[in-house]
Amino acid sequence: MNTTLWYEAPASSFCDALPVGNGSLGAVVYGGVPEECMSLNLDTLWSGTGRRMEQKIAKHVLEDVKKQCAQEHYFEAQNLIERKMLGQYNESYMPLGSFRYHYYGIENVENYRRELDLEEAVVRTEFTCAGRQYQSEVFVSNPDHAMVVHLVSETKMKIDFWLESKLQTISTIQRENSQMISGNAPSHVDPNYVESENPIVYMHQELGMPFCCQMHVDTVDGDVSCVDGKIQVRDAREIRILITAADGYRKGSYDMDPSIEHCFASCEQYMNRVKSRTYQQIRSTHRKDYQALFERSRFQLETEGREEIPLNQRLKRIKRGETDLGLYCLYYHFNRYLLISSSRPGSQPANLQGIWSESTRPVWSSNWTININTEMNYWPAGICNLSECFEPLLCMLEEMSEAGKETAKNYFHCRGWVANHNVDIWRQTEPVAGLAKYAYWPMGGVWLSAQIFDYYKYTGNRNLLKNRIYPVMSGAARFCLDWLEEGEDGKYRTPLSTSPENTFLDEAGRECAVSAGSTMDLALIKELFQNLSLAAEVLEIQDDIVEEVRKVWIKLPEYQIGQYGQIQEWEKDFPEQDPGHRHFSGVVGFHPGTTINPYDTPELVEGVRRFIERRLQYGGGHIGWSCAWLINLCARLGDGNSALFFLANLLKKSSYDNLFDLHPPLGESKGEREVFQIDGNFGAASGIASMLLRSCYGMIELLPALPDAWKSGRMEGLLAEGGVEVSIEWKDHQLVLAVLKSCVSQEIEVRCCGQKWKIHLQENEEKVIKG
Repeated sequence: MNTTLWYEAPASSFCDALPVGNGSLGAVVYGGVPEECMSLNLDTLWSGTGRRMEQKIAKHVLEDVKKQCAQEHYFEAQNLIERKMLGQYNESYMPLGSFRYHYYGIENVENYRRELDLEEAVVRTEFTCAGRQYQSEVFVSNPDHAMVVHLVSETKMKIDFWLESKLQTISTIQRENSQMISGNAPSHVDPNYVESENPIVYMHQELGMPFCCQMHVDTVDGDVSCVDGKIQVRDAREIRILITAADGYRKGSYDMDPSIEHCFASCEQYMNRVKSRTYQQIRSTHRKDYQALFERSRFQLETEGREEIPLNQRLKRIKRGETDLGLYCLYYHFNRYLLISSSRPGSQPANLQGIWSESTRPVWSSNWTININTEMNYWPAGICNLSECFEPLLCMLEEMSEAGKETAKNYFHCRGWVANHNVDIWRQTEPVAGLAKYAYWPMGGVWLSAQIFDYYKYTGNRNLLKNRIYPVMSGAARFCLDWLEEGEDGKYRTPLSTSPENTFLDEAGRECAVSAGSTMDLALIKELFQNLSLAAEVLEIQDDIVEEVRKVWIKLPEYQIGQYGQIQEWEKDFPEQDPGHRHFSGVVGFHPGTTINPYDTPELVEGVRRFIERRLQYGGGHIGWSCAWLINLCARLGDGNSALFFLANLLKKSSYDNLFDLHPPLGESKGEREVFQIDGNFGAASGIASMLLRSCYGMIELLPALPDAWKSGRMEGLLAEGGVEVSIEWKDHQLVLAVLKSCVSQEIEVRCCGQKWKIHLQENEEKVIKG
């Protein structure tokens, strides 16, 4: 079924190691012998000491910049923004520590195998030494809030266990069978792309986030003692290790609890609960909880028996041009596993690296980058039938919508709430320092508000929409209504805008990022206004905001077609500094948006094609997440062969041996390095599903972008908008059958290969369509 990643040697680096997680507590397992090292993370452990005071931008400064932009002095407007209107850099996501152990007397290892079992969410390592078998199992339990390591052997083992941390460690408390490390995260960390003589700062008068990590070791047949700062087990054939962690983060607050004692108490609470249960009880509870999500969806293609080959060898083979259809299935299952493991109710949303990071100065701070990356993280949550995984994103948005009111008022002199391109644990919503082309982007909250509407679209949960999603959307719409300005032509535009991280040339040939009314601004506002209006109809709401939205909505400009037949990225058809830019911002109205679509605007869809072709002509789409966006764009265009081409490219050129997505250096600053960035994984999962199911146009379309190479197969348990679960089987490129099950009673239209069906579904009733 292609649900196992396996290898014949230990991992040599972080991006060879295998991830486990429960949404909050995460680890990567190297499988080292005789010494193992597992990197540990806790999703709320960040640098910083709380939400920092924002600066206030005088209204006359804002008006001066708007005036420069209106007079088409784009370079001057950009300089003013960078000198007077940017804020502070984000804080950074921190590593918790390492769990290490060392086997005594292990030499000449044979029959080595390490694997990540996606069915069980367990990493196993097996080997033999002197004819005796050894095995370890590692998982992180969501119900029990603990990481569990289980070691068994056919002979008596002697092993040392200990915890370490790269952070400032205050103390190590050791008892007969347990160890606890505690300390503080840095008070501040400069982003990795900023040159700094002292980038990691610990201030004794203002300590960073407190944390603690506890390890408990027990055995039924051996002896446990403390030796040289480690827990040593002797003469044991079976050993259980439990690890819990806590920090000073206070949910729903922009501050932290500085008390290390509260961290100790939380750790002890988790530990006392879990250690009273047997290993099998903990494992069984973990399995049941995890499989309730993972088992919903399965993907199977005609395979060529490649599961018996180690994954690193399979990747090498496809890079040589060989075919491995099963690898696409494995990739789909792995990427769903990553979302389950890094985004669960009660956790933080998946950040740039999910929850897995070893660096005290992670690339791009391992934050939430909301000009594409965070949104892409949640593209698969709906269609891949993991709606519960939306919950952390919605919680963060609720907190941001409160924090962002301050930014809307201080920076933009507007009502509602706003967020720019980066967010950290302290819910920073102001622009960061740096360059206008990325920092000044007040559409972050607008895009996230449109993105979270998917939570409703895929569940049909009216209470969720009314009580939580609608207030977030309404606040973002309020900001837009104040930020938009009416022009002489009666159309409303954003007075200052950027197209994320991209630039154009002004009449003097200077590189500029700032103009008025970029296409992405227009598309995101149209999408938000459309969603808000629909939500108001569903909820039977008629308030002032909805009325105002509907009046302004019809006065937003139309999309423009440029000189190359492409959707323009800016309101004017500027010459581009980088025609092959990694972002596809100009066509966000087509995907993930729907305001450009084949039914209402077919001429604009052709403009989308030309936009993509031009990007590719100049080398675009080579970065992991950018390639993943291409998969989704091609799937929505109905071009399955192109979608598969980019999916193959993602595996060949932008994937590590553990299938983590690879982001190469951009060549824009010193010290850049290749890095794991999880959005490519999540975008790829969405893309695979979208090749087989489309439901964004008010109907369910089966096999809308089936590639020629996927001749026969089966996809179980995708989710269509409206809460309809869909399983599809096809043979020789023709539908064999589809099974549909709805969470509510409704009428639906289904299309496939030129055929149409009108179906009435009762709640939880299954209907079968035969091809």
